[in-house]
Amino acid sequence: MIIFHLKELLQQQKISQNKFARMTGIRPNTINDLVNNKTKRLEIATFNKILKVIVRWGYALPDFIEYKEKNNEKF
Repeated sequence: MIIFHLKELLQQQKISQNKFARMTGIRPNTINDLVNNKTKRLEIATFNKILKVIVRWGYALPDFIEYKEKNNEKF
């Protein structure tokens, strides 16, 4: 399972979801889905826009995204 930590990053930076959406050019609904970990897919272009901003803030990829294996996950 992929976990996004965008909510925590925005809180640390004291930036609203709407302001972040404007900064990145990403739809507010997409940002909201990421903040609430409801994203089903993420375009590479969107991923790049987010990383461009959070890297300027001094964060790295592991600060934004994390993979956790589910115990009952079947392949």
